Amino acid sequence: MREYERMFKALSDKQRLRILALLSRRPLVVNDIKLMLRLSMPTISQHLSILRDADLVLDNKQGRWVEYSIHPQLMDGKSLPSVIYKELKDFFDGDETLNLDFDFLDTINSRTGQVGS
Repeated sequence: MREYERMFKALSDKQRLRILALLSRRPLVVNDIKLMLRLSMPTISQHLSILRDADLVLDNKQGRWVEYSIHPQLMDGKSLPSVIYKELKDFFDGDETLNLDFDFLDTINSRTGQVGS
């Protein structure tokens, strides 16, 4: 029961949903998320911690960077979190704000947090 409480708490915040949507497109480092959402590093770290504690995202240290990605359990199609994630992905694809986020995400160089090639 606690795992579902953590999951629903994590999904109850608009900024965490935006982070999850961005990660549904590709793994990202905190700099990428900061550039996209214009939030402070501590705020982003807190959001990522809640998402990680709910087993919605994974963190993977890559040298001096920590890369965040969607947790593989969300891809199995069998668990309640994976069913909810599938529904969220359908929502993500139809949301105007998120589509603008996705367009901007395509211009970001991962790890540098810079826009452009």
